[in-house]
Amino acid sequence: MTLSRTDTRPTSAGDLHLERWAASSGSERGSRANLVLAGGGHRWRANADGNGAIDALLRAVDNALAPLLGDGVVLASFEVRATRAGHEAQADVSVGVHRRDQPDATIYAGGAVDENLLQASVVAYIDAVNALLAAEGIDVASAVPTPGETETHETDPEHTSSSKDRIMSAYNS
Repeated sequence: MTLSRTDTRPTSAGDLHLERWAASSGSERGSRANLVLAGGGHRWRANADGNGAIDALLRAVDNALAPLLGDGVVLASFEVRATRAGHEAQADVSVGVHRRDQPDATIYAGGAVDENLLQASVVAYIDAVNALLAAEGIDVASAVPTPGETETHETDPEHTSSSKDRIMSAYNS
């Protein structure tokens, strides 16, 4: 198994980055996430269900990037560490991914630190995907989001539902 370190790779203006996300999860209901990724002058929107908020977010990344990644990637490792003790600690997340269709291939590392564990997790995952894309010479700027793969989900802040808007405006007045 080979590990590719992302901290030695310079960040490119064409790299994917997380523009925004939302996730919901609970003990009495399923988890759902939606997000918007941007990079190379493009935006990718997606949503997904998952086994917890982090799983839903990572699946949404996979759904958004299906035009770039085809069969996608597999999360090979996931590690969380607190930067210090107490409520002010940040989550230091490290992940490793490899191509789904190549189980013995190079594992690309990604990492992120944030006060929000969900944010750190999805940014670390995107960081690892950026390392994979760079190693494979995939240019994000030349990849165009596939219509239908970037639909706006009802939980996306840009989505509007006239009946929901009417209910909410009546409730808030």
